[in-house]
Amino acid sequence: MIAAPFDKARTVYDRSCMFSRRPRSAPLPLIVGFALFLAGLVWLVAASLTRREAPVFALSAPTRTRAPRWMVNGDTLTVDATNGEQSRYVSLSLGRALDDSAGWEIAVRRHNITVAGALADLGTVRFEDARVPPAKVFMSSAARENANDAIKRWYSYSFVTHLLHSQGHVYALRARDGRLWKLQVLGYYCPGLTAGCLTIRYAPVV
Repeated sequence: MIAAPFDKARTVYDRSCMFSRRPRSAPLPLIVGFALFLAGLVWLVAASLTRREAPVFALSAPTRTRAPRWMVNGDTLTVDATNGEQSRYVSLSLGRALDDSAGWEIAVRRHNITVAGALADLGTVRFEDARVPPAKVFMSSAARENANDAIKRWYSYSFVTHLLHSQGHVYALRARDGRLWKLQVLGYYCPGLTAGCLTIRYAPVV
């Protein structure tokens, strides 16, 4: 039986309607944007629920006395390095922060640390057991204003809490007078999570 012209026209119309009603997929930029929005929302919720915690230490008194066995067990010193425009100088030999730059071994400015001498990264060894291998490479500081490359990344940064945490590495310092020290960054905060209070543990290498 031969189809009438009217039936053929209706068949073509029905097919065109079927294709025109097919749902269109969302544009890729819209999908990506929505995914980024959801990720940001999750991050904000996680940040609001995460407690901001970090080790805190009170600033060391200018006239402090080190413990009797500090050369064996190490001494802990907390320095006010909150001024981002000016370095604070430290004498490990005296065990205190200095009022000037005479006889300094370490200079700190916020999280930046430099030394008068050279540094070597000994890794995540126990502080008490830290020793310096004979072939260890020491890195000299380029300038007082710049962090020493060996200790530039002593910290890890949390994008959730926006806090710095020590990675626990122990460093060897060869001072200008040839004396060898070991040191470790313990914290970056004073009570109240005040940033810029750099706490170091140090002792002579014997």
